[in-house]
Formats: sequence, C-alpha cells, structure tokens
Amino acid sequence: TLAALAIPEVMGYTKIAGMPVITGLYTILLPLLVFALLGSSRHLVVGADSATAAIMAAGLAGLAASGSSQYVALAGMLAILTAAMLLLARLARLGFLADFLSRTVLIGFLTGVGIQVGCEQVAGMLGVTGEKGGPLTQLVGALGEIGSANTDTVLVSVGVLAFLVLGPRLSKAVPWALLAVVGAIAASKGLDLAAHGVATLGTVPSGLPSLGWPSVSSSDLPELIGTAASIFIVVLAQSAATSRAYAAKFGDRFDENVDLVGLSAASLSAGVSGTFVVNGSPTKTAMVDS
Repeated sequence: TLAALAIPEVMGYTKIAGMPVITGLYTILLPLLVFALLGSSRHLVVGADSATAAIMAAGLAGLAASGSSQYVALAGMLAILTAAMLLLARLARLGFLADFLSRTVLIGFLTGVGIQVGCEQVAGMLGVTGEKGGPLTQLVGALGEIGSANTDTVLVSVGVLAFLVLGPRLSKAVPWALLAVVGAIAASKGLDLAAHGVATLGTVPSGLPSLGWPSVSSSDLPELIGTAASIFIVVLAQSAATSRAYAAKFGDRFDENVDLVGLSAASLSAGVSGTFVVNGSPTKTAMVDS
C-alpha cells in the first residue's frame, strides 16, 4: 500500500521540485532504507516531501534551468548541505529545538505550503500552459485561460478529487486514494487519454541511481546555504512533530537527536544518489499507520 501511494506521490513532489521524474523514485530507495537503519522512530517514513520540495524549487529558481543537469547537481549539493546541518545539530544535541516550534506554527506553515502547491497545480488540472512566476501569478494565469481548458483533463482532475474528498465520507474502510491511483491508470490506458490531450508522464527511465558527488562550483555554495538552512528547520520541526505524535499514540520511546543522525544520513544518501533532499513525511507515515 505504501508503495502504491508513495510512488505517484513522490512523482508529484518531483514536479514541484523541478527535477526529472525518476529522481522522485530515488527518494524512496536509499534515503528510506538509511533512515530505517539509523533513526530511532519506529513509525516515521522518510522520502520526498512537498514542503522541502517547494523551498528547494524557490531557492534554485535563479541558479539553473529546472530539470537540467546543473539543476540536479545543485539539488544534490543542497541535500548534502542540509545533511551537514542536521549532523551538526546532532553533535550539538539541538534536537530539543523542535520543542520550541509549536504545533500551531507547523500546521500554519504546512497549510501555506499546501495552498502554494495547489495554486501551482491549477494549470495542470485544467490542461493549460499557465504562466511562470509566483503561486498567485500562476493561479491567475491559469484561471485566465480557463476558456481553453481541456475537457478530458478537467474530468480526470474532478474525478480524482471526488474520490479523495467524498470517498472517506461514504466509508473510511475503503482505500479511496489507492482506488483513485488505480482508476486513473486504468482510464489512461483504456480510454487512451493521451490522445485526447491529457498530459501523461510518458516513458520513465529505468535503472538504479548512480552514486557520486554532485559537481557544483564553489561560487554557488553561498547561494545554497540559505536555502539549506530553511530546509533544515522544516526537516527538524516536521520530522520531530510526526515522530513525537506517533510515539505518543503507541507508547513508544524515541530520541530526537538519534533521529537527526538518521535524517542526516538519509539526506546525504539522497545527495550522492542523484536525487533531492528528503524529509519525514506525515502523509506516508499516516499511510503506514492506517
């Protein structure tokens, strides 16, 4: 179940991050395994995350073209810098800092990220080109082209949203998100939606990630450090909050400082395996719990 839902989820986060789609799959290979081995939380699932993907995309926007080899290298170095900050935080025993970031602040931040991501996806849900720029610019641009929206794309979008929003009200025992994924795949194949103008991923490259240090100019490092610091704070707060919530629910013990080691190693493995920074994922963790 986790694989069936996490695979399309990380593909979506890859689009937000501006990375090649295959790199999203890489986030649930080595990073997920490394955290499972080194982290203390029994429940936290690590992988690509919408919040850190959005911060990364904003930080790298002016440094390289999205999806280019230089962009991928910068994303890898950003993951390594974040890993270094997480490790330094562990050495300084700074896990307690997560206690000062209240649940209200975290929920507010994640809600803002959700709104930002939603604004950026409206063009895709309508099947229009949209505009580049900030979230509001993209939203206004997409709504301005609503007259030229692709009917089949809109029907697919509405159908998936109906499954996700209305389904749980009918029965909480049915895996509606999983049905939406399977149904969309079946509809794409059976109805040949690509021939009707519905955008599809096409062929996803095969093969495992190649390991190596990302090639980045030293002049780019100062630009990356600020973005890495922002991601570090989000990873620290979101992962600790999720681990703490599930530890309390099941009466488990967890150590925030040990989790920092696992998160650091996970982001390091992401950086050297050609993908982008990872985070403790509340959605994936909830999938496993349910």
